[in-house]
Amino acid sequence: MKIAIIGAGALGGYYGAKLARAGEAVHFIARGETLQALRTRGLTVVRDDQTFTVPEVQATADAEEVGLVELVLVTTKTYDLEGAIEALRVLKGPETIVVPLQNGVDSAARLGAATDPTHILGGLTYLPASMPERGVVRQGGTEKPLVLGPLRDADEEAAKTALLVLRGAGIAAERPADIRVAIWMKFMGAIGTMGVQSVAGRGFGPTREDPDTRALYMGCMREVEAVAGKSGVVLPDGTPDQLMSAIDTYPAEAKASMLQDLEQGKPLELEAMHGTVVRLGEAFGVPTPVNRFLYAALKLRAGARR
Repeated sequence: MKIAIIGAGALGGYYGAKLARAGEAVHFIARGETLQALRTRGLTVVRDDQTFTVPEVQATADAEEVGLVELVLVTTKTYDLEGAIEALRVLKGPETIVVPLQNGVDSAARLGAATDPTHILGGLTYLPASMPERGVVRQGGTEKPLVLGPLRDADEEAAKTALLVLRGAGIAAERPADIRVAIWMKFMGAIGTMGVQSVAGRGFGPTREDPDTRALYMGCMREVEAVAGKSGVVLPDGTPDQLMSAIDTYPAEAKASMLQDLEQGKPLELEAMHGTVVRLGEAFGVPTPVNRFLYAALKLRAGARR
């Protein structure tokens, strides 16, 4: 199958490398130092139990060189989604299957509005992966599954095809009963900690132990629950409490991705996270004071040192 990976960071690199190793025709849409590394050194995946290298990688900054493909994985950060849309307009034909794997809840809708919603699935991943150097992906611990599903009844077969291809490459992939619920639950769990830790400048241990920041965690997640309901997505009862119980199990020294990005001078996915809750809250008449505070406190720093 001819496959395009838009974004060759840790996620795109990992999934693309496994697909290429399985014999699929994988094309990476990349840029800058990452593109140069892929062209000169290939792509290496380092796992706890094995290391493998794809020495010859098809990579380009120009989607026109690739043309129409059968499957696209969109693995850019949300603030780079406009660039992904430009590439997708070239790569996507009427039968092309698209799986976005961004944080947030509206990537599929944005991609569909700018191109064509046909065969654009809902997707997410919890894969623990990093890129310690260009062209090298480190994947530690269990390979948590890539999750996908149709957002429209007409895309049932597209979802089945995508799962078949991914699993055929040895990628852990599954389909939940309702991909919308899965996306919103991941969104809630991520957003519950991102902004609070970024404002406090501290990781999981201190922020969950302090009663005031812990209350911000819960307030943030309850606002997401209310906005999700107004959006037509009903989450299981007690979801914020269940997610808080999960947060209590994380290593005390660990930090949410937004805090890590802030400390490293990287842009923040603020608009896709807290900004989305604020905007949807305004549209649906749902008060979102906690998310509004976190958004206001961080928005002048969101661009960081790009």
